[in-house]
Amino acid sequence: MKSFVFDLDGTLLNSNIEITQNTINSLKKLKEQGTSIIIATGRMYSSMMYIIEKYLPFLKGYSPLIAYNGAYVLDKNKNILYESTIENKIACKCIKFLRNENIHRQAYINDVLIVEEDNNEIKSYSKHASIKYVVVKDLIDEINKRNNVIKLLAIGKENIILELQKKLKKNFEKDLNIIQSFKTYLDLVHKNTSKGAALKKVFEYYNLSFDNTYIFGDSQNDISMLNLTKNSFVLNNASNEVKKHAKYVIPSNDEDGVSFAIEKILSSNSFTYSN
Repeated sequence: MKSFVFDLDGTLLNSNIEITQNTINSLKKLKEQGTSIIIATGRMYSSMMYIIEKYLPFLKGYSPLIAYNGAYVLDKNKNILYESTIENKIACKCIKFLRNENIHRQAYINDVLIVEEDNNEIKSYSKHASIKYVVVKDLIDEINKRNNVIKLLAIGKENIILELQKKLKKNFEKDLNIIQSFKTYLDLVHKNTSKGAALKKVFEYYNLSFDNTYIFGDSQNDISMLNLTKNSFVLNNASNEVKKHAKYVIPSNDEDGVSFAIEKILSSNSFTYSN
């Protein structure tokens, strides 16, 4: 049986944060054929479900779901297969570091987005992700009260995020996986957490094989799963760094690249393409 794995932002979603009708129709064809479909995103669970409810309701009860870059994994029936959190001590230390760097920071605890500054960054992020957020006086106090930090996120200009990633790796690499999910977003999750690691858990649980699996992504946080199959697809809107990890570079997310690839695979039972 074939399996298809899709990232959301920059892959299924276009630049307007929409899934086009062409892409929806192609995904419906996959489901009609009994193909396994898995969604793997860096988004928080509620934000992922907003997209699924709006554009892909036919996947509810059908698709395993991976949220928070692999820190939260659900089976088809929304039972938790896996969940990882960041140790409080490490999360607090990281927040202090980001404060000193004067970088916007936010924490995700029990699927609640928490910030300590109600600034333009969080307002823009909230609109992009279609989620609400909670503002607190002190994020470190909140982390110590609530526990269970599943992810931290830093937001800044692209050049700042690239430099910040180097600094964070120098200080936290033994405890955290520090990856870009978007050119202005830097995600921090538990060291052993990634989309690829989560996908392995899903495949083991459902006894699926990577030999006949097609994986689609566009960002640095997709690399760990793109490396799991010979049928790896990166959209043309991706960076050159990510494109190096794909067998195929397909049209961009604003050109229905995913639908293009699915239709070719369905029509010929394989994929050949030169862009």
